[in-house]
Amino acid sequence: MRQEIIVQRNQCRKINDGQTIHLFYDEMVGVYLAFGLSAYYSTKVVEPFMSFSNAMEMPVALLDRFQIKVLRQSLTKVEHQQKSYYRFRLRTKVGDAGYKRWMKETFKALPL
Repeated sequence: MRQEIIVQRNQCRKINDGQTIHLFYDEMVGVYLAFGLSAYYSTKVVEPFMSFSNAMEMPVALLDRFQIKVLRQSLTKVEHQQKSYYRFRLRTKVGDAGYKRWMKETFKALPL
């Protein structure tokens, strides 16, 4: 529950500055997860597997080790906590202008 609150807070348009990607490591699956705006921003650099989190009520991107390596080489790393969390900054601000359209397209493309 606590992590859900942190994720939702980080993805709020008022808090996310338009260029920050928050990634959370899922030990059970062995991938990093980016939700909402962070998922959208991650697609500007890599092509993650996309899904929709019913619990979080927002899109979720699943990123493997190779994609994390690309992000580490391409973006500014702001924070890293022992494999459990990364925070990256895009070099230029993307904002959320295309987010709603991207979210609809992503949701339509998902198998139901």
